Amino acid sequence: MSRVQNTVIVLVGIAVGWWLTREIVGLLANFADVLTIFGFAWLLNLLLEPMVEQLSRGIKRPFAWAIGYLSVILILAALSAPLASQASVLPSTLPDAIEQATLRIDHLLDWLRDHRIGVPQNSRWMVESGQLAQQIGPTVMAWSLSLLSAGGQILLVIGVAAAMAAGDDSLRAIINAVIPTAWDDDVRQIYDDVRRTYSAAIRGQLSIWAIGMTLSLGVLAIFQTPNMLLWLGPLAIVRLLPYMGGILGGMLTASILLLSLPWPDSLLPVLLIIIGEMIKGYVIEPRLLGRALSLSPGLVLFVVLLGWKVGGVTGIAFGVPAMAVVQAVAERLLSRRDARAAAPGTSEARRPADSR
Repeated sequence: MSRVQNTVIVLVGIAVGWWLTREIVGLLANFADVLTIFGFAWLLNLLLEPMVEQLSRGIKRPFAWAIGYLSVILILAALSAPLASQASVLPSTLPDAIEQATLRIDHLLDWLRDHRIGVPQNSRWMVESGQLAQQIGPTVMAWSLSLLSAGGQILLVIGVAAAMAAGDDSLRAIINAVIPTAWDDDVRQIYDDVRRTYSAAIRGQLSIWAIGMTLSLGVLAIFQTPNMLLWLGPLAIVRLLPYMGGILGGMLTASILLLSLPWPDSLLPVLLIIIGEMIKGYVIEPRLLGRALSLSPGLVLFVVLLGWKVGGVTGIAFGVPAMAVVQAVAERLLSRRDARAAAPGTSEARRPADSR
């Protein structure tokens, strides 16, 4: 009878645990946007912290943080300046740009047909009927509004990061008051692991960003793409996205080449972009992040796919370093267990118990 009761208790416990997990995940999903903003604000502070530490040796710390945030705003403004300068003439130049893009797509379809490469009939009908040209205009305007929205969210993240930096001491005091004294050392070690791991992830992501920007700008410059500086800001912002930034940045670069260069002259640079992105995404990026976070490249790819499934770009940004933190904590626990097992007197203390 007791065995049946224990089985029922275990099943009820599993059901209750599963229900609580679903409720907690659902509750967090309701605040996902807010948590994402605060998470990226915390990452921004980690990125600026080394510069702030250097500046605070000569000036007060609040002024050092202000210089850090101002430098981020100036960099974003410089990246978006070439494209923003064309915003006033966008309505007048958009029809000609749409016409040129339609002609290049038409030439591409003709080239494919001349070389006996199958082209869907719907594609040619969309070009010849003008339906494609009608769709390009709203799409460009929607992308422009998306860029403006992204700019507003970036400014919000900077503001939240400044507020977090201003209240960092009070937040640390609250955490120290809540945590029991016996847990101080363990919590401090975990906190140091989190900061060190996410700082390494930021450095690795910036290295990947630099490689991607070098690939895009190098191909655009080598093949003398017209008005390539206009796309510097969008490429830089898109490639900042963890892992997905490489895919989107490669697609944007290929689209620029296809619409800016005559066909088939754009075929070679597009192939170079595709091959470069494949090498970067499946070889360089997992190895670089794995070396920065002390994770195997295969585990990095697995966590990237799992993070994308769970939370999209945010899941990738926080999931890969979180796995490195879990690995660091597990290694510390195992090392403590091995140290206790190898401590003098441990085996001697076990012998009387075994003899009994």
